[in-house]
Amino acid sequence: MKNKLKILYDASILTNSIMHNSCRSGIFFTAHNVLRELLKRDDIEIGLYVDREHLLLAQEYFEKYSLSNTNLITNTKFRKIALLERKIINTRTAYRGEHKPVRRFLLKIFLFLAIKPIARLSDFLCEKSIVNNISKYDIFFSPMNKIPIDIRSVKKYTILYDVTPILFPDYNKDFQSEDCWFNKMFNSLNERDNYFAISEYTRQDFLKYCPQIDENKITTTLLACGEDFKPQSEERVAAVRQKYNIHEGKKYIFSLCTLEPRKNLIRAVKTFIQFIKKNNIEDLVFVLGGGHWEDFIKKLEGEISNLGEYRDKIIKIGYVADEDLAPLYSGAEWFVYTSQYEGFGLPPLEAMSCGCPVITSNNSSLPEVVGNAGIMIDYDGDEQHIAAYEQYYFNENLRKENSAKGLCRAKEFSWEKCVNKMVETMKEGQI
Repeated sequence: MKNKLKILYDASILTNSIMHNSCRSGIFFTAHNVLRELLKRDDIEIGLYVDREHLLLAQEYFEKYSLSNTNLITNTKFRKIALLERKIINTRTAYRGEHKPVRRFLLKIFLFLAIKPIARLSDFLCEKSIVNNISKYDIFFSPMNKIPIDIRSVKKYTILYDVTPILFPDYNKDFQSEDCWFNKMFNSLNERDNYFAISEYTRQDFLKYCPQIDENKITTTLLACGEDFKPQSEERVAAVRQKYNIHEGKKYIFSLCTLEPRKNLIRAVKTFIQFIKKNNIEDLVFVLGGGHWEDFIKKLEGEISNLGEYRDKIIKIGYVADEDLAPLYSGAEWFVYTSQYEGFGLPPLEAMSCGCPVITSNNSSLPEVVGNAGIMIDYDGDEQHIAAYEQYYFNENLRKENSAKGLCRAKEFSWEKCVNKMVETMKEGQI
């Protein structure tokens, strides 16, 4: 057998597996599925790198997916220091409620003086560990973050998702910070390193907004969804409906995303109300699933509270467990995802894989995903939203037709195909 391609994989983002909220976003699932696919291959040897901040959260992920014996780039001293740092942080948190001001003040000074040197030592050991081990590998692969500065002697590959923070700077104040992961990553992009773009639209966006990237070193690798996304039985759908308190005897449409401005949910909800008012529809509700931004959810709830008698037509179910997604898609009359901009758009692909007809925007990367298998409209077209709802509600044949088209379209995407393209590109880069 030829020598295996040795890849050091940054698994830091995968620590979000223990957080049942918006942290488990499309980026998390992409990193997770790419790693799982790489581990299936007998021509790849994988090492796992985890930064200091995420080290203590990583063990649960590795154990959950039987990765405990995979080569984790760290050392015993590094782990002990990280544990000590975590204990100090926990102590600081525990004493925040201490009622004696002098004692609280002295403790605060001690913890402040103690934690910085420990953090510096932890960083030093982390960097030393990388430097001592990197020579064993051919490639450092980052599914999200800026590649550590000490990675010098190997080829470097980073997955690029979208330029949302550049196009919509006002949507999330966190992206305005220099310490934001996106800004660190974006500012590190250069002509020497290699990149994978999750859609052709994303590839063109990064070439436009980051012209220093060599266009010959950025490859489009379309994503996929999990194998569990397939049509579900009526019994499974009924059980999940009951779990999330979706009214019995009511049909529902479904939307799944982080509840943020870019996802265009306020327009989708308001036009839904206009649609049911216009057509005197009583048997349909709109189910919203997904983690949320606090500021936006308040605005969304404010809009819904102004809808009077129609408020109970909108059901917010919050974070949805992974195992419940396919049944929710399968039971929906159709899926709504009229986002303002997407780097890829996994939810429409998941919906199509479950046989659920989709309504999506006709912008950014979404046409690459949906093709001719759904209804595509302008994200800001109120009348287009209403018309799309009417097409599906009153035309069962169209729903069935687009359900079949979606199932066929979804088969064109797979994690195996995505990772095959990545590995092919990386091997060619080693020649």
